[in-house]
Amino acid sequence: MRFFRLLPSSLPALPWWARAADALTLTILLVSPIVAATGGFRVIVYGLLVSVRSVDRLILCALVISAIRHWAVRSPTLLQRVRAFPERVPEDADDRAPLAPDEHALFADRRSFWRAALEFAGLSIGFGLLVVVMTWPQAARLDMVPDLGDPLFSTWRLAWTAHQIVRDPLHLFDGNIFYPERLTLTYSDSHVALGLLSAPFIWAGIHQLVVYNALFLSLISLSGVTMFLLVRALTGRADAALVSGVLFTLYPYRFEHYSHLELQATFWIPLLLLAIHRAFKRGRLRDGLAAGLLMGLQTLSSLYYGVFLTAFLVPICVVLWLHSRVARPAVRGLAAGVVVAAAMVAPVAAAYAANRSMVGERPFGVIEAYSAQGSDYLVPHWRAARYGTIGAEHRPECELFPTITPVALTLAGAWPPLSAARIGYVSALALAFDASLGSNGRVYRLLYEYAPGFRALRVPSRFSVLVGMTLTLLAGYGVARVTRARGSAARWTMALLAAGAGIFEMTPRNNLVPAWMEPPATVASLPNDPGVVLVELPMPLDELTIWEDARSNYNSTFHWQKVANGASGHVPESYLQLFARLQTFPSDDAMEYLCERGVTHVAVHQKFYVHDRYARVVRELAARTDIALVATGSFLGAESRLYRLAH
Repeated sequence: MRFFRLLPSSLPALPWWARAADALTLTILLVSPIVAATGGFRVIVYGLLVSVRSVDRLILCALVISAIRHWAVRSPTLLQRVRAFPERVPEDADDRAPLAPDEHALFADRRSFWRAALEFAGLSIGFGLLVVVMTWPQAARLDMVPDLGDPLFSTWRLAWTAHQIVRDPLHLFDGNIFYPERLTLTYSDSHVALGLLSAPFIWAGIHQLVVYNALFLSLISLSGVTMFLLVRALTGRADAALVSGVLFTLYPYRFEHYSHLELQATFWIPLLLLAIHRAFKRGRLRDGLAAGLLMGLQTLSSLYYGVFLTAFLVPICVVLWLHSRVARPAVRGLAAGVVVAAAMVAPVAAAYAANRSMVGERPFGVIEAYSAQGSDYLVPHWRAARYGTIGAEHRPECELFPTITPVALTLAGAWPPLSAARIGYVSALALAFDASLGSNGRVYRLLYEYAPGFRALRVPSRFSVLVGMTLTLLAGYGVARVTRARGSAARWTMALLAAGAGIFEMTPRNNLVPAWMEPPATVASLPNDPGVVLVELPMPLDELTIWEDARSNYNSTFHWQKVANGASGHVPESYLQLFARLQTFPSDDAMEYLCERGVTHVAVHQKFYVHDRYARVVRELAARTDIALVATGSFLGAESRLYRLAH
């Protein structure tokens, strides 16, 4: 069965300007619902004010353009052209075969393993170079990060996994921060799979910050590679796949979350979708098992995305199931894959369940604060060089402007007639968009109430990553459709122009700051004793800057002693007490509290103190008899001191 398949008809040719007028009319009509949903937009592009806010004016404009076009050229009409728009079917496709027209290449690949591996390596190099150029100078400065918060925290997560997995894997989730709390790795996304991927490089002696940056850039480039493979399999067109790969690689969401390592881990998703397509077309058990394996790896790379995918995949799988001629064996294979994914995720889920008192449900009020609005899809992030404004005030994690290129190509790709695959993806796109609205939509409210895992998530707007992924996938269909009647040279020229337009629009600003590659000199004086508990000072200035304590996480990767402070997605009550009681350090009250907490050593770093506070703290410590100076050294061009408590 072909979905919405319309037979081509022979229509008279139109002059180029009439075709352009028809395209403009359709574009305006398609944009009108978006303007109605979002309230329109107002941006300045190279000094030119572009404002689109009135749906009535848009429709009037479309009617005027259409009227002039039909007055000059009456036949064929725009409606006749739309109804006769044909879906291209490959010459070798058989209508009786179970493959849909845009999935004919799913099983056409008969290359050897080594040839496929060579192609994958070539694609990785190509997309890797694209990422290097677009994020320059990060590849040349692997000691630099976007900020000294989440990147340092993620570096600690990677290094802790590599450290603990070979020493005491049964206590992997008992991180060394927030002493004496347990299961502190579960206070945020543990991204165990990423830790295991990076572990061999850390074991080989590569600096943990270099490993973090290399992995970060690799996750972005591999996402482009796997999107290329998926779109080429679905369309049979390498030129269309190239455009989708480039757009997915540089999609603006990545630069909005440039400090979040796990949110760049999207390269498993296209492979998962490819495995699902194969399962519904062949009904093979191994395809279902592969889908389960990939779902498990995606969940262990980013818990957010794993939970989101449980909802996102539903419309895709339902449509493919209705269209499949091997539905029963496909469902059996995918059911086996669900078992595989559950088995992979179970140990991690058990750790989070054991710490439910800390990482349990998020109040719906928190969900509301991080719920997008329709108009947020017209708000660019400040890192978007073509659209964003440095210093612009917007709600956090709600700057979701996808740029024009993927949206325009998606309109072409999602225009009827549609195959089963595209119906599934258009449905999933609508679901992801509504879910990203969180409390402002309907889908996320239902998921929060009835679907497991969603109550533990804080930021519904991150669903927009699946909006972006689907847009870039459908953009590949759009390229294939727009260029279907062209020769090879013309196809590649148009594809390169589309990719170039995407690169131009999505060019980011990449502001980086240096991080330290060596620990404070005083760390070498810490005794190699499991009873050591360290506090690093100063504490953050207020609760809004608690994330700054990620420097304690990062510093601990050089010594792996227990530390009482730290930073994570959740903050335990014991840390808040530490934060409050140490505001007067080294007062009698603060020293008494440190003894109660079992702290044995205190590191004091002049670099992070403001004004003359460091000198005052050092003078007051010198006057106390219950704490002794162990070592003095340098750290970031300033003084650092290590003290031992006498108790």
